[in-house]
Amino acid sequence: MRTSILVVGAIVVVAALGLLAYYYFSQGHVDIYISDPPSPQRIAIYVTFTSIALHRVNANGTGGWIVLFNGSRTVELTSTPQLLLSASVPAGEYNEVFFTISEATVQIDGSNITARIPSGVFKVHIIGGMRLNGGSSEKLLISFPHVVFHDGELIISPSITAQVVS
Repeated sequence: MRTSILVVGAIVVVAALGLLAYYYFSQGHVDIYISDPPSPQRIAIYVTFTSIALHRVNANGTGGWIVLFNGSRTVELTSTPQLLLSASVPAGEYNEVFFTISEATVQIDGSNITARIPSGVFKVHIIGGMRLNGGSSEKLLISFPHVVFHDGELIISPSITAQVVS
């Protein structure tokens, strides 16, 4: 009886270690940062993200979306990169980041102005792609180039870039 308990215990330990090794070698880690270039004006931009996903490319050229976040998170865009999200994702090659923004507010000299966000949906190509190996970690920087004033309203430019940074 005692031998059976030891054998079962050993099997449980080996299985647990196997699962931990599988998870470690099949998952990578990504930190997503956002930034906005410095502005000559005294403005602050607050953006509310409601979803974030990464597009994984499979070996045969197809892929799928890995949802990292669904909810609501408001962050200030500054010239200093701000951590938006930290997540574990399956190892693989990623070529796009997709996110939705529900609202954006621009603060100019203490006054808040709602910015127009064309479609509110952004599908951004990752310059050079991003490769995550099991146990590896990458930093992805999403840069919002600028806010423009056009026909009496503020518009957040859809010309957004994403790139892996060290």
